[in-house]
Amino acid sequence: MKKLTPFLCLLLYCSVALTSCGGEEQEEKQTQAAAEEAIAVETQVVAAQTLPQQVSYSGNIEAWEQAFITGPTGVRIDRILVEEGDRVNKGQLLATMNSTQLNQAQTQLNLAKRQVERLDTLYRIGSVSGQQFEQAQSEYQNALSNYNNLAQNTRLTANFSGVITAKHFTAGEVFSPSADAPAILTMMQLEPVKVTISVAESYFSRINEGMKATVRTDVYPDREFTATVYRKSPTIERGSRSFQTEFRIENSERQLRPGMFARVNLNLGEIEGIYIPAAAVVNQPGTSNQYVFVKEGDRVTRVPVQKGNRYQDLIRVESGLEAGQAIVTEGMAKLNEGSLVRAVNDSMQVAEQ
Repeated sequence: MKKLTPFLCLLLYCSVALTSCGGEEQEEKQTQAAAEEAIAVETQVVAAQTLPQQVSYSGNIEAWEQAFITGPTGVRIDRILVEEGDRVNKGQLLATMNSTQLNQAQTQLNLAKRQVERLDTLYRIGSVSGQQFEQAQSEYQNALSNYNNLAQNTRLTANFSGVITAKHFTAGEVFSPSADAPAILTMMQLEPVKVTISVAESYFSRINEGMKATVRTDVYPDREFTATVYRKSPTIERGSRSFQTEFRIENSERQLRPGMFARVNLNLGEIEGIYIPAAAVVNQPGTSNQYVFVKEGDRVTRVPVQKGNRYQDLIRVESGLEAGQAIVTEGMAKLNEGSLVRAVNDSMQVAEQ
């Protein structure tokens, strides 16, 4: 029997050592796997559905029209004939200013008129030139324009039928507008009122004038108001990627008042897409990124998603998921990338409306 050479002994020793180490590592991995406890979760299979497409935007109730009733600066206010809260009709006299300038303009107008009448007779018999007569007519027109302008600024009337919402001056004061008191009176038209909102550009082709919408307010939580698209901006704002849309609300009972917070709800018809429970979407802390956990075998993978519109408790997923994938709907708080899981729900059901 031949003796083993030193080299063969060394080789045999290394082989035995490596086998021993490999067995220990494998045993350690098996021990760790056995120690890892599967996290209980609920899952759901993703499927395409066709649901009503409803969007909601917030805004504020605004007056349909607003007017600042002003007079000539530096002129004393003679009378103010209305108070805050008064309803007024279009053309109704609201206030009068000092009439000194108006009286002077009236005198100049009368003189200019008599001069034209006198020169008209002389012009007909050839006693004055056509140039003199035309100059007199021009002076009369200037005097008439000045009088009409002062008359409008002396007798202040309502631009439309509405409500007096603010009284900034009192009779006897000299009108001098400022940031706190920009006008003598402020009036608003409250029948109808309007709401202006910014709508995402993806709905530009779906929004048309005359389309109906519903409006709810915090003041009347159980009341729903009907609104109509009155105006749609023809352009998209680059920064927000949205367009302005104005809604008209008749407000015949005058319950809605400017400044009220409002939610405008639009029904844009039905649309097919992948909808998942809103609670299944996880927000990544410190970022705007959002993701869901997709179950693949016994483990989960974190998949980024882009959300679309909401329908009741469901969110439309624009990208990131495909039909047939199983997502985690309960138990996400304990999960990390690659976590071992077990589904506790008996069967993975497709999201229902």
